[in-house]
Amino acid sequence: MNIVPFHVDVDGLRLRGSHYLPVGDGPFPTAILFHGFGSSRVEFSSMFVALARRLADRGIASIAYDRAGHGESDGTFFDTTVSRDVTHAQAVIDAVAALPSADADNLHLVGISLGAVVASVVAAEATRPVRSASMWSTAAVFADEISSGMLQGRSLDALDTDGYFDFLGTRLGPAMRDDATSFDVYGRASGFSGAVNLMHGTADFVPVSYAERYADVYGERAQILIVEGADHGWTRVPDRDLLYSRTVDFIADQAGGSR
Repeated sequence: MNIVPFHVDVDGLRLRGSHYLPVGDGPFPTAILFHGFGSSRVEFSSMFVALARRLADRGIASIAYDRAGHGESDGTFFDTTVSRDVTHAQAVIDAVAALPSADADNLHLVGISLGAVVASVVAAEATRPVRSASMWSTAAVFADEISSGMLQGRSLDALDTDGYFDFLGTRLGPAMRDDATSFDVYGRASGFSGAVNLMHGTADFVPVSYAERYADVYGERAQILIVEGADHGWTRVPDRDLLYSRTVDFIADQAGGSR
């Protein structure tokens, strides 16, 4: 596998990422990876890098990038909103499709946590066709939780008293709250006509019902696997091995049996 830099400029910001390429000549089926809230493109314990290596072994390229205000990309976490992330992701897809190494008719999305929410909406609203979406630990609960005045079990009152919410030592501004209260999670995702792979654990702090509702929205287009005891970050080796193997097999199948 070869790794080369990737970037796209949007709204005056540079989003930076990594392009993981299989050995050989392209163009390759290509997966775009969406990290979780407050994380970065390699994801917790480099799980996106591990996924990219497995995809490359099957002849599938992948691109992981830091969303605005995350990792090495421009912007501030303070200004984060899901709607902005969706808009930026559309520019990323256009940039990926223009790469000579990418098969623009064979694009796939993978997201974890809030990144899975972003991926679900991007898949439905993309200006070019997306073949599949893989959604891990989808944090669709964010809209309900924030609308109730909470975020991951903590009150958002500090947004009004301090001007920011302290998220793991990083300032999050009120734009996230304002956006979430009107964000139609399932409605905006429902227009995707491709195949969907949903994976969720019973020990996830996001209730399984949120993944099951996606399965209802997608109907026969979706396959869902609920893994007993798996947590939000898939932090047990057997759970993560299953996550990788099922996702790679699913994408390879949707890509047309890549080696």
